[in-house]
Amino acid sequence: MFSIVAAYTTQTQVDRAQRSETVAESYAGALSALNAEETVELEYLLDPISDNIGRLEEAGRVLTDAVNEIAVQGGREDAVLAKDILALHAQRLVANERLAGASAAGDRTEAERIHENESQPLFLAMKSRLTVATEERQADSQSALAGLETTARWILILSPIVFAIGFALLIVLWLILERYRRATRETYRKIEQLSRLRGEFVSIVSHEFRTPLTGVQGFSELMRDEELTIPEMREYASDINKDARRLSSLISDMLDLDLMESGRMTLRFAPVDLNRIVMNAAAQSSSSAAAHPIELHLSEGLPEVNGESERLTQVVTNLLSNAMKYSPSGGGIELETTGDGRMVTLTVRDHGIGIPATHLEKIFDRYSQIEATETASIKGVGLGLAIVYQIVRLHHGKVWATSDVGEGSAFHVQLPVMESATFAARAEQPGSRVRRA
Repeated sequence: MFSIVAAYTTQTQVDRAQRSETVAESYAGALSALNAEETVELEYLLDPISDNIGRLEEAGRVLTDAVNEIAVQGGREDAVLAKDILALHAQRLVANERLAGASAAGDRTEAERIHENESQPLFLAMKSRLTVATEERQADSQSALAGLETTARWILILSPIVFAIGFALLIVLWLILERYRRATRETYRKIEQLSRLRGEFVSIVSHEFRTPLTGVQGFSELMRDEELTIPEMREYASDINKDARRLSSLISDMLDLDLMESGRMTLRFAPVDLNRIVMNAAAQSSSSAAAHPIELHLSEGLPEVNGESERLTQVVTNLLSNAMKYSPSGGGIELETTGDGRMVTLTVRDHGIGIPATHLEKIFDRYSQIEATETASIKGVGLGLAIVYQIVRLHHGKVWATSDVGEGSAFHVQLPVMESATFAARAEQPGSRVRRA
């Protein structure tokens, strides 16, 4: 009789916990979809191209599906809330259509007005209601899990004899409880991560975009309003072009990183001579960095790697740029290649400010930057090393860093060689060559 009652009570609370968790997950999914739609809208405001219009429409459909899921999984109160959210979203879609029209017409002022006065208030209203409801449903889920845990404990205390079936039931209960605990923690982690990434994105990117945009606006207004000579016009046009290229580079880096992280980037692999890539990148960088003499230590007979030349060039260029950036007082930079028959290793070593040990695991994260007095004047979005990490990962390699604060850092990239490559030739002609770029 005890086993029957215990089994019935447990199953009832398991069902309640499952329903509560499902509803809580549907709310968390809707909140995540809403934040994603807002991020896409910000990207569209920054770069109103057709691809971003399509992404904005897709984000709207995903949000609609997520809100409909709340109505399907929840009760009557949830269905009413879902209906209200969809009504607000419909108004926001109308505002976004007008925003798109203003952007297409080149009226950026009107587009920003629509975003601030119409679209954004609707977003905040939707987010406020979804956030409150999400917290309530997660509290319900926690309550259901707490009840399930209490029941499990009482069964353990009151059971005089653990039958085989009862023992199996308790094991199942424990596994279910652990699974829901992990799921709850993961849900909270993802929500916090999304909120943090969105805040970092808005803060860092808006600052980095505002600087060149201010230059473009200022120089263009001077060219429009002032009587300038041809040389002055060319100088201002050159400044505008430099700021525009900086904007283009930022946008390209953001889009590339998004493609890499989502697994949507396709690489065209071919045999690549890593030594040649290193020499070309060093020659190009040395022409604009007199304070950072570059020394090459390239292993002779280095086997080819299987990769995409353009992306591997981006890896070397980003590591060189990072070494120069974090060596503000100047100093040499060394690039070394080695191989062991299976892997080829590239090392980029500087003599700059170094990286604290606590930051070594985070430097390859998106928007990661070292916060210190020495780095206060160093500009950047924090995408260069994240792109390096993703490119190396797509090449089935690995990248890591070693550093001593105040003495410099070394970044190591390890890539697999071509299957047919051997070190026989290098064994016959040992040694390495040293070049000055």
